[in-house]
Amino acid sequence: MTAPTNTFDYLLWIQDEAAAHAVGMPKSDQVEAAWQAVLFRAGQQQMLVPLIQVRAILPPPHQVRIPGAKSWIVGLANMRGELTGVYDLARFYFRLSAEQTRHSVVLLAKNPRFGVAFLIDRSYGIRQVPFSAERPITDVRLTGVDREAWVENEWVPILNLDVLTESDQFMNAVA
Repeated sequence: MTAPTNTFDYLLWIQDEAAAHAVGMPKSDQVEAAWQAVLFRAGQQQMLVPLIQVRAILPPPHQVRIPGAKSWIVGLANMRGELTGVYDLARFYFRLSAEQTRHSVVLLAKNPRFGVAFLIDRSYGIRQVPFSAERPITDVRLTGVDREAWVENEWVPILNLDVLTESDQFMNAVA
């Protein structure tokens, strides 16, 4: 059909054409409540961390080693003008060093008491996690991990950085 010559009819024609070619909207008015998380890999384990607990995702900074510290402490770094401890999350949990590749990043945690950053193998970006896709972990094996979520067809542990950084294992970092 050709476009009408009358202005009002032309506007109605545009509306009909737009409606005929529009992508359908969801059939349900219900929106599932969700939260945002960063999906990442530490060692061979994919994990989630709530985005609200992450201040920034940055390339690994230059670090200064700390004599006598545990093997999972990478060192100290100046990050955003703040002295920050950098910790290897894969070594902390799995006794495997994080891969130092172009994909390696640090998660700079929001911690009001001290600067803390976690070296991870790779970040896969931000994911929307529905609250209904979570469940508690009955057999807690990793400090700071007591829940998991169904993400990309598998159960992925959710790391609580606040619980981890306040744990005795983390606080007693210098041997």
